[in-house]
Amino acid sequence: MKTLITSIGLSCLFPAATLLAKPFSQETVRSTSNQIDQLLAAHLQEKQVKANPVIDDATFARRAYISISGRIPTAEEARSFITDPAKDKRRTLVDTLVQSNGYQSRMFNFWGDLLRLQTGLDKHGLGWHVWIRDAVEQNMPYDKFVNAMLSSSGMATENPAVGYYLRDRNMLLDNVSNTVQVFLGTQIGCAQCHDHPFDDWTQKQYYELAAFTGGTQYKSDSADHLLRRLVLYTMDKEGVPRMQPGKNARKGNQKRMGVAKKYYRDYASMFKDFRRISISDNSGKPLRLPQDYQYNDGKPGDILTPKTLFGESISTDVPPDERRKAFADWVTSPANPYFTKVIVNRLWAEVFGRGIVDPLDDWSETTRVSHPELLDYLCKVMKATDYDVRQFMRVLYHTRLFESAVATDEAEMGGQYDFRGPVLRRMSAEEIHDSFLVLEFGDRDDSTNNILKYRWDTYVKSVEGLFKMPIPQLVALNKESDAAEKERYAIMAEARKFKMAADKARNEGDTEKANKLNRQAGEVFKKAKKLQREAKNPMVMMMMERQLRTRSRPFMRASEQAAPSKPGSFMQQFGASDRMTPDASDYGASIPQALTLLNGREVVQLTDGRGVLANALRKADSPSERLDVLFLSVYGCMPTDAERRQYQPMISNATQLTTLARAMMNSKRFLFIQ
Repeated sequence: MKTLITSIGLSCLFPAATLLAKPFSQETVRSTSNQIDQLLAAHLQEKQVKANPVIDDATFARRAYISISGRIPTAEEARSFITDPAKDKRRTLVDTLVQSNGYQSRMFNFWGDLLRLQTGLDKHGLGWHVWIRDAVEQNMPYDKFVNAMLSSSGMATENPAVGYYLRDRNMLLDNVSNTVQVFLGTQIGCAQCHDHPFDDWTQKQYYELAAFTGGTQYKSDSADHLLRRLVLYTMDKEGVPRMQPGKNARKGNQKRMGVAKKYYRDYASMFKDFRRISISDNSGKPLRLPQDYQYNDGKPGDILTPKTLFGESISTDVPPDERRKAFADWVTSPANPYFTKVIVNRLWAEVFGRGIVDPLDDWSETTRVSHPELLDYLCKVMKATDYDVRQFMRVLYHTRLFESAVATDEAEMGGQYDFRGPVLRRMSAEEIHDSFLVLEFGDRDDSTNNILKYRWDTYVKSVEGLFKMPIPQLVALNKESDAAEKERYAIMAEARKFKMAADKARNEGDTEKANKLNRQAGEVFKKAKKLQREAKNPMVMMMMERQLRTRSRPFMRASEQAAPSKPGSFMQQFGASDRMTPDASDYGASIPQALTLLNGREVVQLTDGRGVLANALRKADSPSERLDVLFLSVYGCMPTDAERRQYQPMISNATQLTTLARAMMNSKRFLFIQ
């Protein structure tokens, strides 16, 4: 069968008309997913491997809710699906979930992890967080999503997509390495220091690629222009003579320059943020080879002409201020040999637990592809949808493969995998967190942490107000902010004295004195925060903030929390990404996880009598109904006859019921996606 497919070509076996085309009808989606299954079946037939059987309704519902919405179903949702007599209920459920807020929450977590989103990174981090969330909500096509970030410029308050570059502020080469890894699946970071030891990339090629963004500078031209206007206004008001031509005016000009620098330093405090939330292009700042360059194809300090590593070449006469846009267009072009393949492979791995190419970000001309015909077809599907990720994922969720029993054998890293069924995997930290919310509060998909957008919108308005403010008012604002900042520094200095004295007392063994001093330091810190909150001018308050802090919302989904999760938090214990490297979530087990599941706050609250699960158990009329509620809530299914005989005797005793519920939440059956 595989030989037949190869010889006649995909275009003959699957005509272009059968590929997805808008509108995305159920029939078109179904035919496309069926063709994916046919390619998989041909591969299994050639390998003489039997596909795994189709799972039952309860298992499918739980898998669909976790995989698509990022959480387990509620007891009501599970019961409703299991008892629904409709023949097409699985397809209906998939289509419903793909359009749900739960899907958006789950995909936001995916992008945040992949892009290393850090909400609290300076002030631009929150803006980028809100921008990504809006992009997911609006279902922005993937190519436009990436292009918007790679071609971005200006201030984050005007274009929050610049958060992509500001994430690696002053680390241009690291940003280039991450860009190629994340969007093109190629790790070229080694070539930053020397020729790549395993691939053909040279160090010079690396710098030539980086030259597309080499003129990037982290400053705001608008802020610099306004700052110069402020300085000139103040000097004119103070009667400082203007610059004069001629040699005889040198001393006067030097004096004027000294006065200008003084005012510039004074006013610069109002614009300090704009070197941290802005990027622009400097055509006079080309990228050069490093001073320790040692190869024969260039000399240290040579100015580099931007060149692409593979695929289409870009004209060398692109103006410097348009190079970042040209780079973005090259990366996201459908003709780029890796752009579509890499995202298709990543999304496939998200749905089925393993990529067609594994590892996900180690592509090259020698990459081993386990299902080349399938990969080619998936790329055609992605392009046919105009890079609509939601519809592409919808196709994958409609396949028979998604309905097949999981494969429990662990595939060898870098080896080929037959895809008899999805790979058995543990829920992610975010999925476990959100599933516990279901057990305690029910469906929380519609609960939004509006404080995130509110804080960002407030900051944007403050910045806009700053640029619209008349010059005389800006001068007055500067004096007000200087006075407030001086008072705040004095308070903070007082607090630090208490902290140092407390540390000294603790080292000397006087714990009581140390605790007293720490309390005093805390009171002083509160005084500083109160000063900031009570600033009469909101712009003064904005300038006193180092970052846009947001309140934690532990009773909302993981996507509504600031990222990354705090050290020691529930999600951090279960392997949530630290957002330092792309796709860095950890699914490994640990002792802290076991202890948390045994007696952690999250588990205790589920059975303390106040949550949804506890209330449902209390309202159940009989031990049998109580057991049904417990199994539907935790496992998404009804108990078998054997399970009824084994566990129903425990239901009438409150202590034993609590023990059973906690045991079920500690079980692999709950933590893993069957």
